[in-house]
Amino acid sequence: MKNKIGYRIFFRYLDYIWNAEEHDWLGGLLGGMSLLADGCPADSAYASDWDEAIDKVSEPNDPYQIGIQFLKDYLAIGYIDEIGQILSDMENNNRLELWEKAQYDVANNLDDPYLRFVSE
Repeated sequence: MKNKIGYRIFFRYLDYIWNAEEHDWLGGLLGGMSLLADGCPADSAYASDWDEAIDKVSEPNDPYQIGIQFLKDYLAIGYIDEIGQILSDMENNNRLELWEKAQYDVANNLDDPYLRFVSE
């Protein structure tokens, strides 16, 4: 998977949104995007989806633009209101404080993109 740091930033950004709003579809997306111990997404399709998004943007090192393209591609499969709203927010530079926080967290290894199994 290309630009794994950018992937982690994007994941953390979406995770912040999910923690604030708890949309079902976003939770499902994050579950599939979660990284396994080997560093690959739980749903391997997301690695290729991320790489394809990188190939479509003019700045392959800009995770914000990659994230926008990733969501566009995701929504091309089927429109989901909450994901569409996140895309719209990104395109309009809304919630940048969450993006900056996600960047900080990843730069300081404060993020946790790994899938956890919890038993009760």
